[in-house]
Parts: sequence; C-alpha cells; structure tokens
Amino acid sequence: MKKRILPFLMTLTMIAVNVPMLANASEASSDSENGQAVVAEEPEVVDDPVSDDTQDGDVAAEDDTVTDEEQEAMPISEETESEEIQDNHVESDTVVTLGENLSAEQRAAMYSYFGTSADEVRTIIVTHADEVKYMAGIATDAQIGNTTNSCAYVEPTTSGGIKVKTANLNFVTSAMIASTLTTAGMENCNVVAACPFEVSGTGALTGIIMAYETASGESLDEDKKEAAMEELITTGNLADTLGSEVATEVMNEVKTEILDKGLTDPAEIGDAVDGIAANHGVTLTEDQRQQVIDLMEKISQYDYDISSIKKTLDNLSGKVGALESAWNSIKSFFVGSGNGILSQTNDEALGLDIITDSTVAEGGFKDGLLTRILNLFK
Repeated sequence: MKKRILPFLMTLTMIAVNVPMLANASEASSDSENGQAVVAEEPEVVDDPVSDDTQDGDVAAEDDTVTDEEQEAMPISEETESEEIQDNHVESDTVVTLGENLSAEQRAAMYSYFGTSADEVRTIIVTHADEVKYMAGIATDAQIGNTTNSCAYVEPTTSGGIKVKTANLNFVTSAMIASTLTTAGMENCNVVAACPFEVSGTGALTGIIMAYETASGESLDEDKKEAAMEELITTGNLADTLGSEVATEVMNEVKTEILDKGLTDPAEIGDAVDGIAANHGVTLTEDQRQQVIDLMEKISQYDYDISSIKKTLDNLSGKVGALESAWNSIKSFFVGSGNGILSQTNDEALGLDIITDSTVAEGGFKDGLLTRILNLFK
C-alpha cells in the first residue's frame, strides 16, 4: 500500500510546484502574442539624474544645468567656431573683438568692414557675461540687453590721442567713446566700433577695453574702467534731452576743468557744472546735475595725464590750430592720414544703410589722387 501511495504523493508535489511556473509561462506567451516584451523586474532607482537625462539620449554633466536666462545669453553661432577664433594667437599689434551672438556670416562681414581677416589680427569673442561684468550696477537691464553684438577693432599708437570711428551705432557717438576711453586710462590709439546692424552701442566700450588691453599688454585700472562706463551711460542719459553733441561737450568741458584745476570738493564741482551748462544755454534737472557731480567727484580722485586727455578732447571739438591743421593736410597728402585702421574700413561690407560717425576727417592713400589734392587745399 505504501508503495502505491508514495508515487502518488510525489506526483501531486511536482504538480503543485509547476503550477506557478506554468502560469508565468502562460502570461509571457500572452504578452508576447500582444507584441509586448517581457523584462525582469528590477529594484526602483530613486533620484538618478543621469538616468533621467540619458532617457533622451543626453549625457548628464555635474552642475551643468542651463537656465532660461543662460540659454538666451548663449551664442547663436557654433561653439567650435568661437573656440577656434579664441585660440587664434596671431602675432599682430591690432585686435578685433566680435560679439558672441553674431552668426558666422555676420562675423565675416565685420572682418570685411574692418579691412582685415581672421589670420591677420588677434581676435577675442566678447560674451554677454563680459558686458554684465563691466556694466552691472551702472547701466539698466534694457541698456545692457541680453545679447552681445557690438564689435571693435583697436590699434594702439604712440601719439595723436584717441581717434574713433563708428558704424551702425545709433545712440553712442564716436566722440562719446573717445572721451570715455580717456577716463578709462587710454591715451593713444585708433578705434573702430561697429555692428553689422543698428544697435545702441552701449556695450561697445567693453570690447574696446578688452581689445586695447590685449593689444597693448597693459592692464587698465579697474576703478577707471568703471568710471569710464559710468561716464558713457551718464552722457547718453544727458543726450536724451540735450542731444549727443551738447551732452558730450558739457561732459568734456566739466571733466577738463576739474582735472585741470584739481577740483575735488562736490560744491566746487557743482559750480563748474552749473557754469559750463549755462555757457551752453542748457538747464540740467537736479537729478542730471547730481549724476554729473557724483561722476566727476569719482574721476577727480584718479591720476591722469591731463595733456593727453586734452589732445583727444581738442580733436573732438575741432580746436586744432590752423598751422597744425595745414601741416596735417600736407602730411596726409604725401604719407597718408595717419588714421591707420580708420582709413581702411569698407563701408560697402555692411550694406547701403550704414550709419557712420568719426572724430577725424578720413583720408590717406586709399583715396584717389584728385581727392587727396582737394583735401590738401581744404
């Protein structure tokens, strides 16, 4: 009897063990018939940022999250191009800066306008972060903007003061830039500030300063650079009501007087501001007046070569003497204007509607013989 019961119990045991396996096999077969793949269940993974990011085919990098604001500030051109330009260590005394948000085609247009090429000059890409570094706390968010497009071409010189030409800057003038660069501590150089399309130009000073420091190997005083940026914005604010020419003249004359006379007391600076404004037949609001006083009080604390500043400011106001003007005309006829890169620009590269402005009369050997003869007699 036991011999018959034992095989029967063993058979029941085997059937009981195989029932779940058969059930799973049946479910798998059913899922397979419905086109679904069966994967062994794994333990749940919690807080796995790499897994979340790589679901879309991306590789996550630690602390590399990009915010909406950072995305807006990113250049629209390819990163590889920027890196190639930044690594271009050309032996040259001239430096070009390009706004990071310009396309490759726009950058090529700027080289063409400047009359040079990437393999002839040292090139720096100016980022939005660079502009914020210089302008934060001085300019408004609207004046800073969220893209960087202004470009510059800088050529240090040994004499002649600061000469500036601009293209497609519809708010900042060449005279404003030249004056503020003296405040930054620059003395002699030729500067072209431009953009392939119209912009205000408030960010142009950032690229110019970066280009000058690279070209000259000289690090300008940080406080003077901040004062220069503040001067540009203050002059621009005055220009909204006084016009750019009058605003620039008032600022230049006040700056010259306080440095020439060594004025540092706010009351004395205020008297100088009032007198010069009256000479130009303008009345400043109390807020405008105080802005100028605060700025000039700051500038008065720094050491400047006043003769160098006057050289640049005299060029802006046309105070060059008749004899010097005649000699410059003769010299330009025989050896060129001496305006360097300002005489090499190609306006056609930026189209027919280009807006230009310059602190000097352009000329030189690129002009025809007849033009140079006419310039000589002018």
